[in-house]
Amino acid sequence: MFGIGMPELIIILIILAIPVTIVICVLLLTRRGSTKNIIKEHDMFCIKCGTKNDDNAFKCVQCGNVLQHLQQFGTGASEEMEISNYLAQAILVTIFCCLPFGIPAIVFAAQVNGKLAAGDYAGAVERSKKAKTWCWVSFWVGLGFFLIWLFGAIVGGLIGK
Repeated sequence: MFGIGMPELIIILIILAIPVTIVICVLLLTRRGSTKNIIKEHDMFCIKCGTKNDDNAFKCVQCGNVLQHLQQFGTGASEEMEISNYLAQAILVTIFCCLPFGIPAIVFAAQVNGKLAAGDYAGAVERSKKAKTWCWVSFWVGLGFFLIWLFGAIVGGLIGK
């Protein structure tokens, strides 16, 4: 009909769908296994040096700075708080999906652990949310470009024959 048979079209679709399938599988697998930093509500961290202190300490044992309790950072009444850094996902979407939108994802993901070490829990949560947002933006933009390219390749193959 158009010079390209159904077996060739199926082979082309399979070859082009492999990278997207790999990225989706890796994203789903690393979503559950990403690095999570569990912070207990009664943990006391020094905002100056990041040293963990006793929960009833008033000053840091390392530098002598006045300590602030985690509730002062607005976490509320939760017993524990998990903060994902999304670094694995950021690296994968940068490599496989969309480089320009993956770079901010890596930058924000890399800042999460530093904010936690410094005792800036609100900043760590904010960076984690931004890293997640940029990961998804990079993924959807990359998938969109791939689908547009796939459509153009199929139409071009059908018309060109």
